[in-house]
Amino acid sequence: MERKIDVTNELITALVNGTNEYLQPNPATRAKMSAMTAMSKVRGTTKTSPYPQTEGLLSETMMKYGTSLGDDTELGKALKDCAESYRQMADIKYQLEDVVKHNFLDPITHLQNTELKEVNHHRTKLSGRRLDYDCKKRKQNRDEEMIQAEEKLEESKKLAEQAMFNVLSNDVEQISQLKALVEAQIDFHQQTLHTLEQLKNQLGYRVKEASTKPFREHHPKPVLTARGHSPIGDITSSTGNMNFDTNSMSSNAPPPYSASSSNTNGTATNTNDTWSMGSSSTATGPIPAKIDQSSSNGGGGGKATSKRRTND
Repeated sequence: MERKIDVTNELITALVNGTNEYLQPNPATRAKMSAMTAMSKVRGTTKTSPYPQTEGLLSETMMKYGTSLGDDTELGKALKDCAESYRQMADIKYQLEDVVKHNFLDPITHLQNTELKEVNHHRTKLSGRRLDYDCKKRKQNRDEEMIQAEEKLEESKKLAEQAMFNVLSNDVEQISQLKALVEAQIDFHQQTLHTLEQLKNQLGYRVKEASTKPFREHHPKPVLTARGHSPIGDITSSTGNMNFDTNSMSSNAPPPYSASSSNTNGTATNTNDTWSMGSSSTATGPIPAKIDQSSSNGGGGGKATSKRRTND
């Protein structure tokens, strides 16, 4: 019986932890909530925040973006329908937690904290009295103390066995608690199934409504015309009406910047023959004579010049 009692004690501890993990899967959130509960007890307050269900978090996300898209889109309406259904499933999950806690966790926790605790107390007391009896038995004197030790040992043994027997013979109550856990899960899944079926019908209606809408063609608008008029068109029309006369512009320009063309000899000539460089018959002035270097030598240069003229 002692072995079965030890197994039962370990079983209840494992069941409580496993059920809490099933109802609240996130370990970090569970640890945070446990710390907040402990701080609330220290402060003397009993206010605790509920566990954030995954269905509720998904519902908030869908509602946020469904509202952003607006009711003028079928997707936005569908997201709002999904958000409402998942919110209902989160509420059903909270109901499951309450039912499981009330019909399963609390009874087995009470069993562990009362009956099993009493059994362990009797077993500890029995172990102590057995040691006392063995110590007095070694003296081999059957006196009054040894007789009292035998009586106490027998009393502790009877109490411990009776307590263990009461726990192990209470299978009906423990199986009923497991049945309550299964019934709570069945009720949760039935309500969830009903909610999901309603959501499926609503989404089917949304699909049918979206498919029956007429197809609208979209014609993209230019960026500039959307603001009134296009400045590029004004510039094009204004420059298209302008006439550029290159001849008049070149004739009116000053001589250094007038239009020029190259002749076959490589000399620049004005298009209107107003001026030219090189050997041209239309030159307006005589070509200056080449000055001899000897003319720079005083009077000798003058004689040479007069002599050249007489010879000519």
